[in-house]
Amino acid sequence: MKALNDIFLLNLFTILPPVFSYLLACIGAIFAGTVVGKEREKAQKAAGLRTFAMVALGSCVFTLTTRLVLGEGFYTDGARIPAQIVSGVGFLGAGAVFRSGRIVSGLTTAAGIWATAAVGVVFGLGFFTFGICVTFMIFLLFWIHSYMDKKHFRDAEFSTYHVHVDSQDGKGLILVEEVVREWGFIPKPVESSDSSKVVWEFSIAHDQRAHQRFLAELASHNYVTKLVKR
Repeated sequence: MKALNDIFLLNLFTILPPVFSYLLACIGAIFAGTVVGKEREKAQKAAGLRTFAMVALGSCVFTLTTRLVLGEGFYTDGARIPAQIVSGVGFLGAGAVFRSGRIVSGLTTAAGIWATAAVGVVFGLGFFTFGICVTFMIFLLFWIHSYMDKKHFRDAEFSTYHVHVDSQDGKGLILVEEVVREWGFIPKPVESSDSSKVVWEFSIAHDQRAHQRFLAELASHNYVTKLVKR
């Protein structure tokens, strides 16, 4: 057990000269950001390989700077810079979150940026093995999340609905379309024999709670005259 602890918590600064340990720490941080960022880039997210690599490297360099400052004999609190990394990366992660109507996306990527910054701090402290292990943990979390989402989408059962909108005064189409687009759907027109009504078609997954709320809001809308499951 002691040997395992020694390997897992191996500190580069205790076994290598500073020139090598600092460079290896930076290379490890870049590797961590690249591994995680590549998965996000493959998933076509806004923050990709370069963003994650720069976040990890920046966090590592800031942490290494703390060691340099302490090594020069300056009196300072060594925990201040890592603490500021946590809050600073929080603002960066907020930029990865997008909201379109009632749909919020990017929260997982933002959390990944935050976790990758933490890995950069770990490398900056010299714990190379620990940093590599956490990097692959983050990668696996992203990969499993993406795999489960794709599998869920493939296995989900969909139903088709027709929504009848009163279009006599012109306002109904605008108001109902606004609701539809806020939920992330694009109206698909269907031919109707009644000129005073416009019919739109949607395919919705059965087990999506958000989709069920969308149907409930649509059914209660003043300008929706009928909501039919096909």
